[in-house]
Amino acid sequence: MDVKEKINQFCQKIEVMAREISINNLDFAFPLPKTNLSILTVIYKSALELYVTDAACLEILERLFTASENQDIQSALMGVSENEIQILGNFAETFMLSGKVAESAKLFQFLTLLCPRGAPNPYVYLRLAESLSLLNIDTGSQMYDFILNVFPDNPSIILSAAKCYYENERPKRALRILTHGKEICERHSESNPEFKKFLDLISPELLKIQEEVGAKK
Repeated sequence: MDVKEKINQFCQKIEVMAREISINNLDFAFPLPKTNLSILTVIYKSALELYVTDAACLEILERLFTASENQDIQSALMGVSENEIQILGNFAETFMLSGKVAESAKLFQFLTLLCPRGAPNPYVYLRLAESLSLLNIDTGSQMYDFILNVFPDNPSIILSAAKCYYENERPKRALRILTHGKEICERHSESNPEFKKFLDLISPELLKIQEEVGAKK
């Protein structure tokens, strides 16, 4: 079986799974976007056709295709490792960096299906939201509304979301999440240098928006 046929069969399994989730209203560990399922299948197929052009990505996907033949599709999607997601994500980022944002969004959209041990990957959702924001600021804001419910305390997502909200003329929303982000970082900055780093990034952004919102009152 050639790669094209493997992609077609894999996407058919994804669509069947998504329809079952939609019909039965099942609660799986990973959230599926509330979008027309046929459109999503086209997006996933387009993403896979890009991924298989890269040797390292193809190797990962071949393992995923094989796993989906030997077990149910949900288990196969949860069996991908964090390292494998990072390799696929690095490939997707090359499109974002070269200005091919639509392609980048498709690639990260596919990666939202992959959930090591059943846990959504915050990096994937962050990059998807960033890509969507570059394509359409309103769509990006909606995506951030969604992922902040999934990752409410992730400082990198908070900082990126605040930037999107501010640029989309939602400074009060940006102010609220930055205030929360500062509280989270202050709570953990003593024990985790990463939170101290984000605190140093969040604090000036918070002050800037506080001054702007206060000036408009």
